[in-house]
Amino acid sequence: MIRQWFATMNDVLDDLILRYPQAASEEKKVLQQQWDMLKTVSDDIIESWLQFEDKMGLFRELQQQTAQVTEQQKQLDCYVKGQGYFKLQMFKHSSEQFEEAIAVYPDFIGARMFLAMSRMHMKQWNEAQRHFQFITAITDEARMQAIAYNALGCISAVYAHLEQAQSYFHKALESDPAFGDAKANLESIRQGNGQLQLQFGSAELQTMVHV
Repeated sequence: MIRQWFATMNDVLDDLILRYPQAASEEKKVLQQQWDMLKTVSDDIIESWLQFEDKMGLFRELQQQTAQVTEQQKQLDCYVKGQGYFKLQMFKHSSEQFEEAIAVYPDFIGARMFLAMSRMHMKQWNEAQRHFQFITAITDEARMQAIAYNALGCISAVYAHLEQAQSYFHKALESDPAFGDAKANLESIRQGNGQLQLQFGSAELQTMVHV
């Protein structure tokens, strides 16, 4: 229907274009009036079309926002489930949930921290190290930095890189001087009694690593 209407408009305009050059003065006035009418109609159509496009754009934005909210809710659900598994010490399941949580939002620090902790509990040292290093690179939160550096120190100690471990523990204390785990770990290495007991995490996320 719209195409037919535009076709009719084009036919009228084609007729004006053909007739105008040879038209007498009075006829030219009539043709000019017809053109003015077409111009008014055209302007109205353009304005209406622009309004229509604005609404189309608004709808697209609403679609994107809704999709983002849905995705964020999914990530939050994965995070909550992951925490539940973590508290039950089901670290394989918790790591799977936290992996999903950071798949779309890599900067989701809370989920990545729990993922790194889960990997560490599973003794997947390289994977844990990778996530903790990422955390130290992007977070400005002092306690998060301290936990990550402390964990990196523990991993270094697992590989018997004790000087590097001490360096990480010092960085943890520089980030958060009150962080007790790093103090205890640094002291454990300094004592050098052959078997280290290293704590990593916070008061809520604490375990022992024997090396």
